[in-house]
Amino acid sequence: MGDARLWILMLPAGLFCLLVAATVAGHRLAAARRRPGGAGDSVVVGAIDAAVLGLLGLLVAFWFSSAGTRLDMRRSLIVEEANAIGTAWLRLALLPEDVQPAERRLFRAYLDLRLEQAPAAAPAAAQRLAPRAAEIQAAIWQTAVDAAPRCESDQAAVLLLASLNEMFDAGARHQAAYGAHTPTLILVLVLVVGAFSGLLAGHDMGGRGPFKWLHTLVFAAVVSLTIWVTYDLEMPRYGLIRVDDYDRLMRDLQGEFDAAVSPQPAGPPAG
Repeated sequence: MGDARLWILMLPAGLFCLLVAATVAGHRLAAARRRPGGAGDSVVVGAIDAAVLGLLGLLVAFWFSSAGTRLDMRRSLIVEEANAIGTAWLRLALLPEDVQPAERRLFRAYLDLRLEQAPAAAPAAAQRLAPRAAEIQAAIWQTAVDAAPRCESDQAAVLLLASLNEMFDAGARHQAAYGAHTPTLILVLVLVVGAFSGLLAGHDMGGRGPFKWLHTLVFAAVVSLTIWVTYDLEMPRYGLIRVDDYDRLMRDLQGEFDAAVSPQPAGPPAG
């Protein structure tokens, strides 16, 4: 998703510039309206500044907590799907032997497609692969249902079909988790409140003396970096905080499936 990578790069720089500009604008506004004898308003002004800054902190903390929770959920869903696929693969041994090779080949194709559907690809590509995934799922399920009466027992058939159902459900939960993000309106609200916080901070400095660049730059840097890291948590396939290591579980399964599906080399001739 090129747009996500672009946003991750642009967000901290754009937010930093926005906060600096808002603070400078607030300072100039205060300097233009400065009048003697206005010290009595400092308590009221300080209370309003503290309220707006507190609201900004509350919004960022809420967003950061939600983004961290979703990151943990996405990681756990990768593990859950890998375990579900591995369990279903093992239970294919409950099928009649003549059905197992075809079913294992379908499993191999399904795992390849799930890895290809990983949200590192463009959303359009994931949507294009969705009909193919549904087709393979239907083939896996129908093959198992047709062979279920020939299993050694009804319990064996039930175990197999339950594991297939859990595998498909785990894949759906995993896929849906990557579309779960903080609503854009909340991000816009954080940016707007941040800009107003900078404006009020600059206005407060304008009533107290010369513009303080060090304080302004530190304020803008801390807020923009915090929001950037929080946004990075929302996009675990594109930024610095990633879930790629957890995909190793799926790739390990892919290697196991390759070894099982590929024809075994013939042994050396006797004698």
